[in-house]
Amino acid sequence: MIPVSESAPAACAIRLFAQIFVVDDDEDLLVKGANMSHPPLSQEENCELARSKDDRQKSLAFALGKSGTAGGIPSESALGPKDRAKHQATKPASETGAVKTRYLYDVDNDTKSRLYPGPGVIASITGESLSKAHNAIRQVRYGSRWLDFPRTPPIKRTRDGEVQEALSLLGYDGYWRRLPDRPTLAAYLNARTGVERDHPCVVFLRAYCVAVSGGVFCDIFSRGIVIDIDDAEGRRKKVSHVLVLTKRIAPSTIASREPASKAKKNDANSKRDRLFREAIKAETGATRIRITPNEVFVILPDQGGWYWLGARCSLEEQILEPQRDGRLRGNSAEAAAYRASMGY
Repeated sequence: MIPVSESAPAACAIRLFAQIFVVDDDEDLLVKGANMSHPPLSQEENCELARSKDDRQKSLAFALGKSGTAGGIPSESALGPKDRAKHQATKPASETGAVKTRYLYDVDNDTKSRLYPGPGVIASITGESLSKAHNAIRQVRYGSRWLDFPRTPPIKRTRDGEVQEALSLLGYDGYWRRLPDRPTLAAYLNARTGVERDHPCVVFLRAYCVAVSGGVFCDIFSRGIVIDIDDAEGRRKKVSHVLVLTKRIAPSTIASREPASKAKKNDANSKRDRLFREAIKAETGATRIRITPNEVFVILPDQGGWYWLGARCSLEEQILEPQRDGRLRGNSAEAAAYRASMGY
């Protein structure tokens, strides 16, 4: 090991770096020549050679660790133009904005609707759920004001520009390429070149669009499942234009109307039913209560059978909005608790 003091300038470490690599290159040449002209080394000689190489690697790591940069790795600003370009090329895809090539996702249909071409292509390329693809198209078509609509607008047919804008909202950008000669899908797939051959593309046919990336394919006829391009249906259909996705951009916030889960709804309803039952019992002094979807029956202390108290909607109204002349006064603590659960 060649000792390097902690106070030594960075130039010493760089010279040591060059010297060690020269020794390694020379030794590699010697070892190759020895292997060609001499018999193989014994097990002890191999162990000794491995230990000597390990010692040099440790000294190299020590030198780089003390060369004035964090962990011995030079900062990007200290690199030259060629090294900086190489450093950028080896960054993860999420940092450089690169699109995942030769890959598509099976469509995650988390909705109750059938699969349509536009949303299906968006979900297959981005890996987002079909419901999020629908919301992205709604945001393109209506803006965030669709959340104020009484019903969620359905998404079926989509325009070419809506598909592009929805992909942009989800963080995908690219360019259009028109095909005036309108080749068949099979001819287009075979004639692809450059980034179009590897990157995900939205290929627009006569009446619908499909997703293609490298040798994989996804559309409504595959039911949202990624298949090989040779197994794709409609290979004789004409291709009019293609949206080639080349880079990732910052995604936008997608407005969504999240429905309450069935479990949460059931819990809320059961709690309100319990509070309503307690309010009826407190207001009437009944010993037993039977509540149906439309009516309420009770057994009072001085009676031996079931007594019809009234329609459920009428009794709920009397508790929620108490009246002096009402059958139920609504002044008990249980009635107040029921009003609070209903937002009154």
